[in-house]
Amino acid sequence: MVKVGMDAPDFSLLGTYGDRFTLSDNFGKKRTLLIFYPRDMTPGCRKQLRETSDAREYYAALDTEAYGVNQADAESHLRFIKDQDLKIDLLIDEDFRVSEAYGSMREGRVRMNTRTVIIVGKNGKVIYRAPGSPPLEELLDVLSRATEAPSDAG
Repeated sequence: MVKVGMDAPDFSLLGTYGDRFTLSDNFGKKRTLLIFYPRDMTPGCRKQLRETSDAREYYAALDTEAYGVNQADAESHLRFIKDQDLKIDLLIDEDFRVSEAYGSMREGRVRMNTRTVIIVGKNGKVIYRAPGSPPLEELLDVLSRATEAPSDAG
C-alpha cells in the first residue's frame, strides 16, 4: 500500500474512450487525483465522481487532473459517464493490478475497490491519501498548499 511521501507506482491503463493514460506522463507537469471506487452507478460513486467532475476547473487551476479508477469495462464506464454527465475519464483496471498497488482493495470474497482518494504530486510522490470521499474543500486545500518540486525524471 502506498503512503504519503512514497513514490507513486507508475502505471498505464486504458481510459473509457480507448486512450492510454500513463501516470508518469504527468510527472513534472501536473498533479494527478486518483479516485478508486467500487462500482459504476452506485449512489456513493455517482455522488463522488459527479462532484469531482463538477470541480474539474478548480482542479485544473491547481495543475491537477482527476481520474476515476475501477475494474469496470469501457462500456460500463461510458454508460456511467453519459448518465452522470461526467467530464473526467474513468480508467479501466480489469485485473486490479493498479488498485492492489495503491492498496485500495477490499478484503474478502468479492474483489472490489474500497473508496480511496490519492493525490500524486508533480514529482511522482504521493502527497495525499484518504479513505472514503473527502470533502472538496479538503482536497483543494491540500492542492493549494502543495509545494513539491518536479522530479528530474521527466
